[in-house]
Amino acid sequence: MQPPNGGETTCVVTFARMTGKSHHAVTMELSRLAADQHGVVSRRQISRLGISRGRVEHLIRAGHLHRVFRGVYAVGHLAIGQRGRMRAATLACGEGSVVSHRSAAALLGLLDRAPVVIDVIGRGQRGRRIDGILAHRSPDLSPAETGSVDAIPCTNPARTLVDYGGMVGLWSLRSAFERAAAKKMLDLDAVEAILALRRRRGERTLRALIGEWRPAPPLAGQSRLKSPLEAMVLPILGSRGIVAPGANVPVDLVDGRIEVDFLWAEQRFVLEADSRDFHGTDAAFERDRWRDRELLRVGFSTLRVTRLQVESEAEQIADAICRQLSEAEASVSAQRRAIS
Repeated sequence: MQPPNGGETTCVVTFARMTGKSHHAVTMELSRLAADQHGVVSRRQISRLGISRGRVEHLIRAGHLHRVFRGVYAVGHLAIGQRGRMRAATLACGEGSVVSHRSAAALLGLLDRAPVVIDVIGRGQRGRRIDGILAHRSPDLSPAETGSVDAIPCTNPARTLVDYGGMVGLWSLRSAFERAAAKKMLDLDAVEAILALRRRRGERTLRALIGEWRPAPPLAGQSRLKSPLEAMVLPILGSRGIVAPGANVPVDLVDGRIEVDFLWAEQRFVLEADSRDFHGTDAAFERDRWRDRELLRVGFSTLRVTRLQVESEAEQIADAICRQLSEAEASVSAQRRAIS
């Protein structure tokens, strides 16, 4: 009897005899493996399942495997996204390989957009070139300098900042430091420990930024910061030895409660860091004016700063904060003397 669909049944039966498993069983095994790896598998992993090279070619022709990089395939479809491509890149570069440099910075949330070509420190590369991957040689990478994000192996924040610092200028690296601080990832001691091992590209810029952040208040190591702009304020405070404020803490109003960015409770002073993302609309403008008025009603003065001001007028902002705190402390002292 002639098989239906132009002989498909004969093909599947032949494949099943070749593998010892049904086509369905093989595809299910691959799908389960890919499910934990953002939809991708390597040829080595496929081989470990007992699937031969000929059987892989069959799955490719059948449209179940799609080539991502040499020796790495997406299972079922190619819509694996950026993280799927990153995981595929580490598989293509061999066991122990990790996403690094710009790609790791994007994966960790230290910059907005990942590069099209994926940065990988590949232990198994041995000089091979793979289209779509920029392989970096780094024999000194230690397990302590690695980790993972969403099951994708990558360099840890400190090592990422060091590697990224060798590829970009001051402004880009400063932004990465600010984002790391906002995400509770900035470990200056760990960055310095890596720099102490050997000379690296971008070391001068890295050490300059470490110098900026060293005096920053302890808030740099806390999880209360909510934005990179808030993190940008910390070196300004540290540069003048200004006492650490509370970050993102509630203040009771006449009717209700609001959360402010930075609060010096004893001095009754509030500093708000206004990014365009959250304060650039007409509604946000009206809301901010209402907040300032309600804070004033309960005796709090407010200073608002923008990203541009923090970047270009840091000294003036520090002067204004110091003056406000000094005046507030003098007023509190005068009240105490009057009471006594």
